Amino acid sequence: MAKAFWPMDQSPHMKLQLENILHAVQQDAGDRGLARLEDNLISRSKGDFENACQSLAISAGVVIFTGFYIPSATPPAPETDGPLGALFIARTLLSLGRKVAITCEKSCLLAFEVSLQHLGLGDKIALIESPIEASADYAQSFLSQLKEKIGDISHFIAIEKCGPSHLSASIPEQNISAFLDSTEESSRGKILTMSGKDITPYTAPIHLLFDANFCSANNITRLGIGDGGNEIGMGNIPWTVIAANIHNGAKIACTTTVDYLIVAGVSNWGGYALGSGLLLNADRPALSSLDSVTELEILELMVKKGGLVDGRLGQRIASVDGIDWSIHASVIDYLTKTLKETA
Repeated sequence: MAKAFWPMDQSPHMKLQLENILHAVQQDAGDRGLARLEDNLISRSKGDFENACQSLAISAGVVIFTGFYIPSATPPAPETDGPLGALFIARTLLSLGRKVAITCEKSCLLAFEVSLQHLGLGDKIALIESPIEASADYAQSFLSQLKEKIGDISHFIAIEKCGPSHLSASIPEQNISAFLDSTEESSRGKILTMSGKDITPYTAPIHLLFDANFCSANNITRLGIGDGGNEIGMGNIPWTVIAANIHNGAKIACTTTVDYLIVAGVSNWGGYALGSGLLLNADRPALSSLDSVTELEILELMVKKGGLVDGRLGQRIASVDGIDWSIHASVIDYLTKTLKETA
């Protein structure tokens, strides 16, 4: 689907609020290298956040894809980054009367089941397993299953959802030599962690649903949220830019594109920002359920009963990307304050 730019009829005050929200969530607390150079992941996605919020404000059914497997964790499990942001987006859409589904691999389902039950939303938000086994009609078959659950679908959102790395065919001719020198043949086209570990066998091939032609044919707008260069949506950014800014970026850079890409310091923050921006565009900021105490409760529940792990530390502890919770809380509290001042 060609990227559609919405008429910028937002008030100057709303534009400033959206800019402030985006700035707050783009601090690189994990030192990933999002803006290491002048030409970077943040500069290359300029304008996408505002347009994503405006697009989502007139959505019908929305499907949110998440779940990132950490094979080096003890024990191996999905990480805590992604699910919290996905759940906030889903709650926000629900508060606006939208039909919404969350889909993830089987290993991540329990974390959502206990969280939705805790929030009293077990029968309000559809929770669907993402099939890991690929098939010739994977995208159409899965889309049909999703439509059976929530009806018409206008948007796909991938948050902290890893996609396949580049193959030689997707690299401009002038960069082929650098690409071949900085990658191994065995890892090209594979779904990789930040450290380059192959998690293709543990990851549903969701990128097949995000194919531009497939989504265009089905009138679906694609949104991507990521923080490291290897997530669905990062294909919007040239391989050279990710390779230059992100450690191991040449190897792990994802090739899957979206219509709007939100780059955040932590993917959960991108989810919080998208939900907050959606409420501003819908002129319903008072509907926000975002607060740092609730998010910590959900995080602890997802870890204790859902088995999630910190993706950077590889441990089953209530943290996200190895960043102290006070940093996460300060971002959440800023967004909450912004919405309250608007309501």
